[in-house]
Amino acid sequence: MSPQYAEPRHHAPPARRVRTLPLLFLTLLMAGVVPALLPSPLEAQEPVPPRMVADELERSRMCVPVLARLEVLNSELEPLALRVDRIGRLYEAVALEDSLRVTPFDDASDDDRRVRDWFRSDSELAERYLETEDEAVLEERRTRRTELEDELEEAFRAVSEQADGILARDPALPGQAAQCDGAILVRPAVMERCPEGDGSQICAEARSGETGQRYRFVDAAEDLWDVEQLRPWTSPTGIGPRPDGLLGGGQTSTLLRRGNVQLALGLEPLIRVRDEVPAEEAAEFDQYLEEMGFQFDDPRFVMSPALLVELDMDQPLADETLYLLHFGDLSAPAEQVFWTAQADQDRPIRDTFPVGEGVLVRLMSGEEVTLTAVRIDEDAAEVQGQPLYQLGLTNVGQAEAVTALVAYMAQGFLADDLRSLFPPEEGTPEE
Repeated sequence: MSPQYAEPRHHAPPARRVRTLPLLFLTLLMAGVVPALLPSPLEAQEPVPPRMVADELERSRMCVPVLARLEVLNSELEPLALRVDRIGRLYEAVALEDSLRVTPFDDASDDDRRVRDWFRSDSELAERYLETEDEAVLEERRTRRTELEDELEEAFRAVSEQADGILARDPALPGQAAQCDGAILVRPAVMERCPEGDGSQICAEARSGETGQRYRFVDAAEDLWDVEQLRPWTSPTGIGPRPDGLLGGGQTSTLLRRGNVQLALGLEPLIRVRDEVPAEEAAEFDQYLEEMGFQFDDPRFVMSPALLVELDMDQPLADETLYLLHFGDLSAPAEQVFWTAQADQDRPIRDTFPVGEGVLVRLMSGEEVTLTAVRIDEDAAEVQGQPLYQLGLTNVGQAEAVTALVAYMAQGFLADDLRSLFPPEEGTPEE
């Protein structure tokens, strides 16, 4: 288990975070060229982003054959997935010597029969050992367990290879399906690509004129901009190990879905092993925590509160050049904007960065956060920034969740949990 989260794009402490702002926008702010962004129709009725309509119509047309192929693939993979799951549960039952986790056994399954027979023979060996205390009996138990685990691992590999062979027949499908799976589709565009008599579920549900069991539709691409889902800020918990060996917990987040665009914002501790961080950078982390009054007294690690931003869209919805994450109405960008990203980069956008005290205080007070897509016009007589559209996050539960998580990081509870998860080695200096 490693004491760190997924690798962020920026490691520097908050004092250096300003360097990640796009140079053009930073220059404009410092020069006072954009003390306030230009008036925008966002203040009235926000229009549908112009590129979104054409892009979503094309997505829906493209997704019909992709999803039909995915349906066929899933029908082939489903029995293999069920067997993999069963093998995993059988393996766990053997490891824990608990047959109740997988009973009743399926006599039609070779895997089940092997495990059932092992439990019977292992019980007999256990009784024999109690009677004789013969070490050879214990060795036989270990040998049989190892042989069974090897057989289950081999069965798992065989099923995985079979699944890989099925996937290899259509190697482009996973990448194409990523744009379609879970997307809200435009019904008329889907119907254009559904030939008469097509038996796929995507076409059947599109023809029904109702919301289907698997797929969701709108009647016009413009309607997607009115489809909005908001998730309140989640309640934070203490840190703990995840199944993949990294740390989980210790975070709070909120999510907005508008049409097929997703925006997530989260707060979490950014934790690094001190020996793996340059000394100058580690000193800045320490100074920052000291200035804020955080109690983090584990000398093996450096830590900073950090924000995680995830913007999931296939491509820009208008001709924006920048995304701004900010408080307020952008009447004073230098004080309100706390994150920017160039629009012309790989999708989706994911960024983790240390966050300053000012942003934490505003989040703890419940100030709403908005993402605004902006076009910077460098060719105009005077450089200007024009807001094009916005994605507004909810502040439901924000103040309570953020305040609780900041207290967890600041009052020593995070450091205590780290010491519990990773006890210091004997002789490690304590602060």
